[in-house]
Amino acid sequence: MHFELDEQGDWIVDFDELAVKFGNSASYLQHQVKLGLLKGFLEAVSGEDAGGSRITIRAGRAAWQGTFDGAGFLVEEIMFPEAPWLKDASLH
Repeated sequence: MHFELDEQGDWIVDFDELAVKFGNSASYLQHQVKLGLLKGFLEAVSGEDAGGSRITIRAGRAAWQGTFDGAGFLVEEIMFPEAPWLKDASLH
């Protein structure tokens, strides 16, 4: 999985790749975004992986978290089947 940055420095999400993580279709996830049910947040990574980013996407009670290096390549991921502890944040 690889995320790219647009001209403004925002991550471009490939819904086809993300949908696989949740076991849904890309159109289903895009519909969830329109309804405000798909939430996400982005944080800078420090320490050993400094320069990278951690992206957390919450769909319903499940969440997927990916750590990306500075070039946008996925280096680590984890799926949380139940993640009610995640804050409500807007998808960036």
